Amino acid sequence: MKRLISKQLEAWKNSNHRKSLLVRGARQVGKTWVIREMGQKFDQFFEVNFELDREVASFFTGSLEPKPLCKKLSAFYGKAVIPGKTLLFLDEI
Repeated sequence: MKRLISKQLEAWKNSNHRKSLLVRGARQVGKTWVIREMGQKFDQFFEVNFELDREVASFFTGSLEPKPLCKKLSAFYGKAVIPGKTLLFLDEI
């Protein structure tokens, strides 16, 4: 299924200066689906659903320093966080 936002997300992914991305919209319009599709284009994809992954949600309490956070996520999911090549998707925040 092709969505209008796909080209914009592809441009964001290919940008040399990309920053965090917030995807907002009405309920049940395909936000999670489109991010999962984009995640397939990255070497690594971590999806953290704060409603389902209560244990992982605890990683985000206190300090949000990237290095310790990435270490915890790597250990939990059993795969490395590779800077610039890993998409971290925080869902149901």
